[in-house]
Amino acid sequence: MILAHLAFRSVLRQRRRSLLTVAVLATGFLALALAGGFAQQTFQGLAEGAIRGGLGHVQILNPAALSGDEAQSLEHGLPEGEALAERLRRDPAVAEALPRIAFMGLLTEGARSVAFLGTGVDPEREARHMASLDQVADGAQAPGGAGSRWLSADPDAREVVLGTGLAASLKASVGSLLTLMATTRDGALNAVDVEVVGLQDLGLKELNDRSLAVSLATAAQLVEAGPARSQISVVLKRPEAAAAEAPRLAALAGKEAAALPWFERASFYRQVKLLYLAIFGFMGLVLALVVLLATANTLLMSVMERVRELGTLRALGLRPGQLLALLQWEGALLGLAGSAAGLALTLLLRAGLNALHLQLPPPPGTSHGYELNIHFVPMVYLVSFLGLQLVVQLSALAPGLKAARLRITDALRHV
Repeated sequence: MILAHLAFRSVLRQRRRSLLTVAVLATGFLALALAGGFAQQTFQGLAEGAIRGGLGHVQILNPAALSGDEAQSLEHGLPEGEALAERLRRDPAVAEALPRIAFMGLLTEGARSVAFLGTGVDPEREARHMASLDQVADGAQAPGGAGSRWLSADPDAREVVLGTGLAASLKASVGSLLTLMATTRDGALNAVDVEVVGLQDLGLKELNDRSLAVSLATAAQLVEAGPARSQISVVLKRPEAAAAEAPRLAALAGKEAAALPWFERASFYRQVKLLYLAIFGFMGLVLALVVLLATANTLLMSVMERVRELGTLRALGLRPGQLLALLQWEGALLGLAGSAAGLALTLLLRAGLNALHLQLPPPPGTSHGYELNIHFVPMVYLVSFLGLQLVVQLSALAPGLKAARLRITDALRHV
């Protein structure tokens, strides 16, 4: 403990230089912790958007749908999708199974026609477990005053909810009567007349320009699906168990079906996460270099100004290795003080920024922004602390080795 005491006194004796180093360390901790909290907010938002946007926690589908393009509707579907959904609902780990029919075709109003990507869903179950109600565009009304809403649970209702961009391209609004045209499972052309009951904002311009939703009954009539379904989105009681439950649900679904956790289907989520991790890693390397140079400069100057003191310690019996340990202790104390100050600043700044409820602009390709909410991520704080301590210990090596190589006679004569 004598070395720790000597290191503590040395750090206190050089207040200005120590305070500057602590400030650099605190700034590095602050930048890493805030960036990690912002990245976590982004990851969580993207994950929730993918899950509640239709993927669910696990998706059951035909393996052929992963590699081939469908020439006609349900070519690579689940032949007994409704029966499979009922079987999945009886599983104790499953909160809900949502069968879906994916199809494409033309949406027409008079002489205007636009290509669309459609999804047939169970309106009631979809509204209970997915973000359907949240995505219904506010303020969209028919000329008679009827407001935008989600699909009704009536299986005989022929209703459609359009993406806002798709509705704009057709100049359609709530109450408009349109015609859906698509190919059936046998390759024949079929059409269904529908009424627009709502508009929805899916968050991405490309989806808003092409997507629409109808009930399973309407989609099944249009493509003559029968009991077949394109995929089944499974909502789990324990969302964190998606990766563990997927193989078991695949076995339950049978040989002709695959079960994939949501993150394997959410390519946008994976791409953004890799991008953020690359940015975070690059920023960490730059901060590590700044901290390394600042701390090494402080400790090296400390050695140069204390040559006679270090020589005296050697004359009193301190070994070269102990001088190296002394400098390591000084670096550790600076790192601890800098991390503590950085933690305090991070918590204060995080609370202040979150309290302001700042609205961030829409990211590229999206239709609306979101509120800044920097998350508290203990693992990021721990990694930042350990990373700074490692960098500080590395920066203390060169000054420590220089001190350890001092000759006692030369050090005592140093002026």
